[in-house]
Amino acid sequence: MSPFRWLTAGKGTQPTLTLAVLFALLPLIAAARISPKNKGVNWAVLVAGSSGWSNYRHQSDICHAYHIMHARGIPDERIIVMMYDDIANNLLNPYPGRIFNQPNGSDVYAGVPKDYTGKEITPALFLAVLQGNEQAVKGIGSGKVVKSGPNDRIFVNLDDHGAPGLLGFPHGELMADEFAAVVTSMHKAGKYKEIMIYIETCYSGSMFEELYPSSLKVYGLSASSPLESSWATYCDILNGVCLGDEFSVNWMHDTEANDPTTETLKTQFENTKRLTKGSRVMQWGDTSIDVQVVATFFGPTSSAPKNYSTIHTQETSIPVHEVPLVMLERELKSATNEFEKKTKAKEITALIQRRAFVHTTMKNIALVVTGDEKLTEEMMVRKDTHITNWSCYNPVVHAFSENCFNLGQSTYALTTVHTLLHLCEAGYSRSDIINSMNIVCTFLTIENAI
Repeated sequence: MSPFRWLTAGKGTQPTLTLAVLFALLPLIAAARISPKNKGVNWAVLVAGSSGWSNYRHQSDICHAYHIMHARGIPDERIIVMMYDDIANNLLNPYPGRIFNQPNGSDVYAGVPKDYTGKEITPALFLAVLQGNEQAVKGIGSGKVVKSGPNDRIFVNLDDHGAPGLLGFPHGELMADEFAAVVTSMHKAGKYKEIMIYIETCYSGSMFEELYPSSLKVYGLSASSPLESSWATYCDILNGVCLGDEFSVNWMHDTEANDPTTETLKTQFENTKRLTKGSRVMQWGDTSIDVQVVATFFGPTSSAPKNYSTIHTQETSIPVHEVPLVMLERELKSATNEFEKKTKAKEITALIQRRAFVHTTMKNIALVVTGDEKLTEEMMVRKDTHITNWSCYNPVVHAFSENCFNLGQSTYALTTVHTLLHLCEAGYSRSDIINSMNIVCTFLTIENAI
């Protein structure tokens, strides 16, 4: 006899279930009680890995990203924000206590939790937070870490300066293979269901290239290919800075203009790629994840769509490495008296000289190693960035940053780092390359070669 047998006690009596039916339903009742836990939750780790007024846009992007995550329903206890926090109250800020990510936009700084700030912003701290290592962050900042489980999804947004295979934090470099190794260990430990990583840096594609097999369940977007600069945007509002970065502004505008419960990640990628004119936005990792809707990672709450002018974004965009020079040239052009003109002209000359010194220094390092002028010139010019010899590349990058130019502060120096990569890939030993730095970089480590 089937357990789903209806019993009646007479006319007008409500149907009841047999005892067998109740026993059959018990597993379903139990499953319903635990389903919210098994469904998993969303986490977001938002990192602006730079400092200084000229890098306004990185913290602006991250503050905006926070408001999107918060508005979409991810609670603050599961959003972790890392930024130097030296922009809102900077003496150069004409709007004290406020930060804007677009012209005529709202203040994106208001309400943002500053979990880790200042010198706490290091690659080691970021990786500790991501792995949920509470002991490593004890006594630092808010102490918040990602406490994710096997059913949780994590969104990581990194906004910074970069070079092949690295992001330049103010104090230290985040190397692509080390980042990928941490994610791999998290996957093995069952600390997530899926991770989505958006990276806004120059050469950001190199942070993914050949490092994330689909088995890791990692989906990523890079602002640029492994071979090119990313672009800053809204560079005509505040003197000396850009309000945002083109890729970041575009993916966030797309998120706010559409329903996250119906728009897929693939559509967001296609829209962002189409709108980003300065660099080539690329997908990485397990791209099958892009069939899921945006709400899968950003939270399910919908809000009234916002409309933005893409024309204005494109017209005010500049290659990231050219921002300091372009801004000074604009200030020179708008100078109203001879004193201002002479001051800005001197600043431009000094910047060009610093850049020439960076270039000459890297050339001399390579020349000491190779002993070949022609080969050195070729290495300086070549832009291919395929990395295989991480055991050489990582230590020479760190040595260059410690002994020659701090890569987190001397952003122009990042444009020469590919030369170190070519030396490693050509088979020169890391000890010879580091020794050449000791010979060439006899000056104190330079912090501001922008």
